[in-house]
Amino acid sequence: MNFGTATTLAPGKIGFAAGIGGQVVLVGDPRTTSAFFTIPHAGFRFGLAKTLDAGLRLAPIPLPYSTVGPGFGINADVKYCLTKPEDKVQFGVVIGAGGAHVLIENKTRWAYSPNLAALTTFSLNEKTQLTTMGRYVFLGIPTAPGGRSENFVNISGISFGLKKNLSPAVSLFPEVGAYWYQGKIRNVKANGPGFQYGIMLATSF
Repeated sequence: MNFGTATTLAPGKIGFAAGIGGQVVLVGDPRTTSAFFTIPHAGFRFGLAKTLDAGLRLAPIPLPYSTVGPGFGINADVKYCLTKPEDKVQFGVVIGAGGAHVLIENKTRWAYSPNLAALTTFSLNEKTQLTTMGRYVFLGIPTAPGGRSENFVNISGISFGLKKNLSPAVSLFPEVGAYWYQGKIRNVKANGPGFQYGIMLATSF
């Protein structure tokens, strides 16, 4: 999920956001449903330069397989804004990497996750912005039986989010997204579509 805009924080500024979301994934042949409706989200961002900031966030990993339980880790990223602050349309790119533990057949395994995203933000009015995000995430589980080549998932998709300014320092971020999952667990393919939603409350100081 995005929960942000293409713009970056001003140098030295700190942002914090927290909220909740959910995910439904339909995978395999025949199709099976994997759903988690109360996934917590939280994270910090810090302004590094005029068009560059960095983030650290909680990274829940609800993998779309019946043998895999949700895990938690962290994801760090940097965001670079390609446009000027006064532009009505903003463009940004995000590069990140995460690590987490996941539960596979009641055993804890470690996973890693490089990811990248491209964001476009449109200013609808003085208090509302619309952001579209294209995202790709790879998740590999090298400690599972068979190693990374038999335990991985590629996730690619798009999301749409709003930033609604409730006050000069507080904003609301609702978002929905659709993704395609393609991967294996223990060398068994499980591909299919996924859908996500969430809402976060953010502030900066």
